Amino acid sequence: MATTEAIIEYLKPDPSKTGSLYVQLARSMTQAIHEGLLKDGDYLMPQRELAVALEVSRVTVRKAIESLVQQGLLVQKQGAGTLVTARGSESIHKNLSVLNSFTEDMSARGMTPRSEWVSRDLVQASPKEAMALNLSPGNRICRFGRVRFANELPMAYEIAATPGDIIRSVDEVEDSLYAALQARNARPVRALQTMTARNVDKQIAEHLKMSPGDAVLYIERQGFDQHNRPVEFTRSYYRGDIYDFVVELKLDAV
Repeated sequence: MATTEAIIEYLKPDPSKTGSLYVQLARSMTQAIHEGLLKDGDYLMPQRELAVALEVSRVTVRKAIESLVQQGLLVQKQGAGTLVTARGSESIHKNLSVLNSFTEDMSARGMTPRSEWVSRDLVQASPKEAMALNLSPGNRICRFGRVRFANELPMAYEIAATPGDIIRSVDEVEDSLYAALQARNARPVRALQTMTARNVDKQIAEHLKMSPGDAVLYIERQGFDQHNRPVEFTRSYYRGDIYDFVVELKLDAV
């Protein structure tokens, strides 16, 4: 373990920043685990002592620890304290060369996926959505906003759009958009993706348990069915402290 002084300095929240102190603390504790400042098998200081050292309330420390316990980063042992776990030091590696849904991806990892709907609307496509889905101005789409969870940990915030002549009612989509598209013989078989780094606004930060201004991985995906028709346009904000994206590169044949 790094020195206590170094860890405290790394973890200490900044009251001048926007966002809850406990969210700041949870984020810095997560990063400390991923970067090896806190290692598997390390015990945290008692909450009372940690609160004093960080110059925050015990409530702030308690809520931050509870957040990481839910994520599997920490384990609280009766009479022993709070322990860093090996499972928490691992990021999720997402292979960008595989086209699958979030539900399929998390289930394949033995995790329990679920979605929390933020919005479900049948609306007129925005200019960007109309262009991505090859629609005429004024065409209607189903637009779905939701937070994606795995083992109750918020992983991503996404806004997905599909043409209104494929998904005619938002009630046709239950947990998986790809399952609904599959049932209509319109599941994407290929996709174009662009990925950039962005700083989240207050709304998305709240959904992902982050602080406004934190960096996320922003992905736009345009999915095409077997007839090369665009059937999906999804914008996703992935937590950069949890996700690593992996792409296999090969040398072109000469």
